[in-house]
Amino acid sequence: MKTTIQIGNTAVGTASAQLLSNNIEVYENTVPALLSDRLRNPKFSGPANPQTGVATDWEPCGNGMQGLICQLVPGLYLSGTESQLVQHYAENGWAGILQAGVPVFAGEELEIEIWARARHRPVTVRCELQLPGQTAFATPTLLFDVAHWTRRTVRVTGPATTATVYFKIMIPGDSVIYIDQIHLRPVGQPNVNPELSASFDRFPCPVLRFPGGCASCTYHWEHGIGPVHRRPVQDDPVFKYKMYYEFGTDEYLELCAAKNIRPLITLNSTSATPADAAGWAAYIRAWYIRRNLKVPAAYFAVGNENYGPWEIGHMTGEMYVAQLREFVPAVRAAYPEARIMALGESQAAGLRTQFTTPWRATILAQAADLFDVLVVTRYSWGTDNQSLGEIMQTVARALAEKEADLQQMAQDIRATGLPKTLGVVEWNLWTRASHNDHAGFFEPNDIRHCLYAAGLLNVFCRLGQILEIANYYSLINTMGMLHIKNGQVTFADVVKVFNLYAPALPGEVLATTVTAPKLVDAVFLRNDGQTYGYLVNFNHEQPAEVTVTGSGPIREAVGLTARQILEPVQELTVEVKGTTVILPPMSLIRLKL
Repeated sequence: MKTTIQIGNTAVGTASAQLLSNNIEVYENTVPALLSDRLRNPKFSGPANPQTGVATDWEPCGNGMQGLICQLVPGLYLSGTESQLVQHYAENGWAGILQAGVPVFAGEELEIEIWARARHRPVTVRCELQLPGQTAFATPTLLFDVAHWTRRTVRVTGPATTATVYFKIMIPGDSVIYIDQIHLRPVGQPNVNPELSASFDRFPCPVLRFPGGCASCTYHWEHGIGPVHRRPVQDDPVFKYKMYYEFGTDEYLELCAAKNIRPLITLNSTSATPADAAGWAAYIRAWYIRRNLKVPAAYFAVGNENYGPWEIGHMTGEMYVAQLREFVPAVRAAYPEARIMALGESQAAGLRTQFTTPWRATILAQAADLFDVLVVTRYSWGTDNQSLGEIMQTVARALAEKEADLQQMAQDIRATGLPKTLGVVEWNLWTRASHNDHAGFFEPNDIRHCLYAAGLLNVFCRLGQILEIANYYSLINTMGMLHIKNGQVTFADVVKVFNLYAPALPGEVLATTVTAPKLVDAVFLRNDGQTYGYLVNFNHEQPAEVTVTGSGPIREAVGLTARQILEPVQELTVEVKGTTVILPPMSLIRLKL
């Protein structure tokens, strides 16, 4: 396939660095993965097993419960959930509860932290770490000699080899203890895994959205501030999992301040009030002022996908206008520097077709004075159940549809004559992920996702300065750029895509004339005197011979490719002949001219 690209010297817009932004969603497996804790359900959130009385992820030690009574007690807590009663009424011996499959690494120093209270008389708790089929390699004890909640800690050394172990909490005969929470962390590590913060040095993230999308409809920010041991675990009525607050507003802002990230808060406009939203905005502003930091022009998005019947805060466009009129003035008063995001989908769907109503036109006509950025979420769908050629055609077709859709939205905004901009607060390609897939909402790490990301970033760049921000979904685990398990971070290859684009953004978008097959896409950007080209070949079997005119010889051509989906993505350097470069099948290439 031969392609000719003529680059003009005229800039037709400016592509923002904020096109490389991201999301943290407080979804099922996200917040626990951000923490340094090795235990699951460390705060004993219910429901309890109806046969044993022990909280989820925990179980009684041994084959039975001789002399042992366990009960998850609501109302008797420190952190705002339940406490785990463990009563050993036999005269002698030891009994208790355990958690299986706890990951520990060879020789590491660990700290056990327990918040508990004794009843009737002091209780000695024996903590055991045991390799399967062996005797315990660590058996430290802790004395709880008071009847109020108190914290006790002890250090242990991991086994000689990396393994998953049994973690046991044992009490002697004729004793009773209530346990609010138990943690197992590497010695000296804070509550939040320090590798998370370190990972931000390896990819761009100018803006980070929190607490995500649908989950924000039941997120109560007050639970995510203050001492971590007091923060509750709540039920999540959206996805029917749990809402964790150990990574909350304080930790999020600390990350933003440390890594020069601009905050983007998704306000709870469903199970909260305008006063709650204003309180959150005021808290965030005061957080920066107390630290003598400049208050950033943080984004505040009012709601998430409330035009859709899947949202528990589903509403009509007229209802959303009424909501904006109450929420926005309160937030602006509390945070004068705020940039307000309003939802901009074209229609509000109904449970029945006849209940579909206008949304975007309603917002633009009745609430244009209340927001700065009109935002949407934009996903595409694919499947592995196609030939490789069909898969690539599906990706290219989806990108063309997204470009036409976003151009229409930009036209709708421009038609008002108002200085509003456009944002895409979630985007990705779904092929396997599902909220109930029992695989952690996982998308494969393959060339198809890399080429989709590159193609959509090209689309975003062509929208120029009217597209203010785009947020990849998601940063951590759920369709994530980063996969964190047992405290260890691995990077998906889409990180390499973002890093290829980072040097060119912000950048002037150059006028470009492309004579090419439909399966080749290109955009050219100029940043600080350097011209970059981003070329994508979606063809699964034919290379693309690309000749670039109007900007001198090609000095460098690097990128990514793979022969198949679901295979490792390869980095490559492509040979250049003057102004011509050959793109392998299924590849992304960045040119320097």
